[in-house]
Amino acid sequence: MNKQEPDKDIIEKLIFLFNQKNYLKTIELTNKVLEDFPNSILVNNIAGVVYFELNRYSLAKKLFNKVISINPKYSDGYYNLANVCNKLGEEDQAIENYNHVIEIDKNYYKAYNNLGNIFRKKNLNKKALEYYILTLKINPNFETAFYNLAGILQHFTLNEKNKYINEFYLYLLEQKIIVRPNAIATNIINGLYLNSNIKDDFTLIDSIEYPQNLKKIIEKFNKNKLLLQFMKVCPIPNYYFEKNFRKIRSEILNQIHNLNFDKIYIKFLISLSAQCFLNEYIYSERQEEIRKINNISERIKKGINKKNYNDLEILILSCYAPLNSFNWCKKIKPSLTLLEIFKLQLYNYIEEKKQFSEIKSIADIKDTVSIKVKNQYEENPYPRWTNLGLSIRSRSIKDVIRDINLNLDLNKVSFSNNTEILIAGCGTGQHAITTASKYKNAKILALDLSFNSLAYAKRKAKELNFTNINFIQGDLLDLKKLNRKFDIIESVGVLHHMSDPLMGWKSISKCLKDTSLMLIGLYSEKARENISEIRKNIKNLEIKTTRTDIINFRKNIFEKKNTQWDSIKYSPDFYSTSGVRDLLFHVQEHTFTIPKIKEYLKELNLFFLGFEDTHVIERYKKKYNQSLDLYDLDKWEDFEQSNPRIFSGMYQFWCMKN
Repeated sequence: MNKQEPDKDIIEKLIFLFNQKNYLKTIELTNKVLEDFPNSILVNNIAGVVYFELNRYSLAKKLFNKVISINPKYSDGYYNLANVCNKLGEEDQAIENYNHVIEIDKNYYKAYNNLGNIFRKKNLNKKALEYYILTLKINPNFETAFYNLAGILQHFTLNEKNKYINEFYLYLLEQKIIVRPNAIATNIINGLYLNSNIKDDFTLIDSIEYPQNLKKIIEKFNKNKLLLQFMKVCPIPNYYFEKNFRKIRSEILNQIHNLNFDKIYIKFLISLSAQCFLNEYIYSERQEEIRKINNISERIKKGINKKNYNDLEILILSCYAPLNSFNWCKKIKPSLTLLEIFKLQLYNYIEEKKQFSEIKSIADIKDTVSIKVKNQYEENPYPRWTNLGLSIRSRSIKDVIRDINLNLDLNKVSFSNNTEILIAGCGTGQHAITTASKYKNAKILALDLSFNSLAYAKRKAKELNFTNINFIQGDLLDLKKLNRKFDIIESVGVLHHMSDPLMGWKSISKCLKDTSLMLIGLYSEKARENISEIRKNIKNLEIKTTRTDIINFRKNIFEKKNTQWDSIKYSPDFYSTSGVRDLLFHVQEHTFTIPKIKEYLKELNLFFLGFEDTHVIERYKKKYNQSLDLYDLDKWEDFEQSNPRIFSGMYQFWCMKN
């Protein structure tokens, strides 16, 4: 009987060549081996995979069909065939073949993941979510599925019970680089309400027996890992949580003021302290609380030399003000219990002051509005953040751009091997670090007006091990003094805060190379109509931008229950001090329309390449499905008129020199 498969050493050699990405040698050898073993499942499969990597999908499909005809129970053959069908746009065939894989091997987790990807592309988000959950149930260490899960949770709200999801939420929050927590906050809140007892626990706070049952409530919270982690990573955008946390904070303060140092409070207070620090102490305080805070602070100050203070005293104060604001704090050597909070509220502050002194400037800022904007962000760097959604792997600039589906022939565009990128207005670093994770061999120059924002950004870049970002302070209007050109310039959420956005746009355009790309983000007039109205009311009421005024303004909105303000209560920015100031109290704000963008593009001699947000694009394509419709701004204007909130996250679009 003739052998169907070659010897093991031949297979190992083929796999070695493939892993070395020596695809031509691999094909040469597979062709030779197939002369003697034409029905080898393994060799035909390897050849198909090589052709797949070489984008020769028709050849790959033919080989995988041959593989499954030889062995209809070969799961890898169906899986590879499904991948090819997916690449060829044959989604229904891909689904059918992935299902064949699962019929043969119910634990083939990559098939579930890829089915999730197809359903996500079809906007069948609930079904996609179910398949990502199935993937992670089989293999909870499959990182790609977590990235996919995080991606879909940003655009789909799961509002029904699921016994697995909270565990996956917790993992996403524990990782620093998969997703921005505030992007999935609504789902986390739903997960807590639907899949834990938190609603019952909060109800105890409203009962007549409170505060006698406080200890019981804290015991329950201490067991809720998702809640405690959520509190540590982003301001929770929910007033019901805020109201209950305020009541708990006040009662624990009362007990600690009366020298009741119950250790059961420690675990919860560490999370509450982080939450209050992240929301920049947006919770309102009563005069009685302020009096007790001052008393405890004096108590600690007097007891420092004899170490006559309790960890709980320091913890409760850190829930009302950052530790770096207490002049006695640097004299304390924290216990292991307090180390986490000291790092967050004191040591990071010290590190930022060190980074501050190392930041270079382009030139002194002279523009009046730029000075005002700079002062705002020196006082309130925005946003304060912990985790970030980074790319799972860096790729070449062309591979990244190809996925965005721009109106651009990449064969006619050349980029330098070491991509030079300017982030014009980097804030506290989220944008710059995200971009640094995206492009292979990229050199990033990140510019901002605010030294404090840049210091925060530098600390976070160092924490996440990004060494390819150079942070510099200055005004966009002074970019010519750098005397540099860039492959990519990204300026999102910046130009609309300048005295003359067109002048700022001109300044960054002059830094483009001839075939460079530019990403711009601008506020939509249509999407921000409600915010513009609120800003007008704030101006008429002459509300100042002090922390006290911002806190009182929020308090009045919640307590008066004026429906005119309802929309703003759902903005994540409404749950931190710098967020409220950036959203409603900004010193300078312009809004744009698509016709205005067209006018500016024409004046700057720039060519519109397409919008950035794939979620927005998929919705648009349901109405305008011709390929060139994506780049027709007149059709986009019509679409926005019918969908006034579609650009609530800004117009974000790519352009280049004509």
